[in-house]
Amino acid sequence: MEQVLALERAKDPKRRNIPLVVRMKLDLTGANIHLSDWRAVSENDRQILIDTPVTGPDGGERFSAVLRQVLASAGREAMPLSEPATPDSALWLNEAEPLEIATFRQEARVQANWADLPRFERYLLCHAARKKDHALLRTIASDTNSLAVSDS
Repeated sequence: MEQVLALERAKDPKRRNIPLVVRMKLDLTGANIHLSDWRAVSENDRQILIDTPVTGPDGGERFSAVLRQVLASAGREAMPLSEPATPDSALWLNEAEPLEIATFRQEARVQANWADLPRFERYLLCHAARKKDHALLRTIASDTNSLAVSDS
């Protein structure tokens, strides 16, 4: 399930930073937003962006339209779109677990079956790997359903 992680809520209770779930949706759609734009958006509109799915053939267009509407209601302009994430540009969209991600995950002692991971959990795994932060991955794993911390 795509959600704001408990670690994000604890670290940023006023949601002044763009949550990972929204960052993933921005990557998927090629949309961009400045942190100042996020902060100008109402709490209700932030929740709408968190809740708006990017699924199905028109999911990206729907999210982009919602983003434009939310920004307009805050008196902000939408930024030009960039290229949406693809398996070539985003490891988390690959069907098979990339070797560098598998290695990082094993070093962090986190168990997962890539084929069974929801897209958001793959995104989170790759996010922690990009930061080279094993502790972050272990914390994320404790907040998800498909990633599990191993004691061995």
